[in-house]
Amino acid sequence: MGELADMGAKVEVIDDVSDPAALSKLGGAYALTEPVYFDGIVYAVGHCPPGGFPEAIQHPLAKLPLEDYLREINMHQVGALNTFQWMWSLVAPGGCFVFISSAVTRLKGAFPPFLQAHYHASVISALDWLIEGMRHDPVMAGMGIKIHRLAPIAVNTPFHTGGPRPPKLLEVEDVVREVLAALASEETVDKEIA
Repeated sequence: MGELADMGAKVEVIDDVSDPAALSKLGGAYALTEPVYFDGIVYAVGHCPPGGFPEAIQHPLAKLPLEDYLREINMHQVGALNTFQWMWSLVAPGGCFVFISSAVTRLKGAFPPFLQAHYHASVISALDWLIEGMRHDPVMAGMGIKIHRLAPIAVNTPFHTGGPRPPKLLEVEDVVREVLAALASEETVDKEIA
């Protein structure tokens, strides 16, 4: 976020994107001023449980607390749709949304035995379909708004400490570069970042 702000970008952080009141307040604040249009809106959500990666992958589906699954759905699906619905009218014609997804879905059929993250992969798969639906929204097509999806592999953050580590980790700066490229792209971007 610092790199975007350094470039003069307006950066807003919302703690709970699944809360319509939070987005309504943000969208309403911009609507009350002179017409404000954003060139792009970046949706990058996630959470790091106190125990990091080992805590996030500890529950097989048979023992997964329902609250954990619902939190993932709210964060990655409800939050994405809520953000899209509240913010699209503030995106300039020809602008874009950039949704950060995950490359975890590419592991279908290849999850290592220790990786109990199928619940997360199922939620991300549904997010990817939601993004596809946004791309076919007639309002977006009429305004020329592009819907980008970036799906990085594991990113080198505190989340990946204290347990098994993926064979390769992306640096945060690599993901930021891809976000900046998507924001500047004239074509729809849909890619895994490895």
